[in-house]
Amino acid sequence: MRNPRENSDTAARLHAEYFGGHRPTSTVMGVSDPALPDRLVETGALVCLDAKS
Repeated sequence: MRNPRENSDTAARLHAEYFGGHRPTSTVMGVSDPALPDRLVETGALVCLDAKS
């Protein structure tokens, strides 16, 4: 997301609409001076939980 301070309300609303009552963990990380400012970078993560009910 570009300009998270300007777009946080819209992002939160869309996130809530998409996920509804089951909101997964999410993180926003800021970068003050990207090496290649004209490029967007996507990161991903995989979490494996060994939860017993």
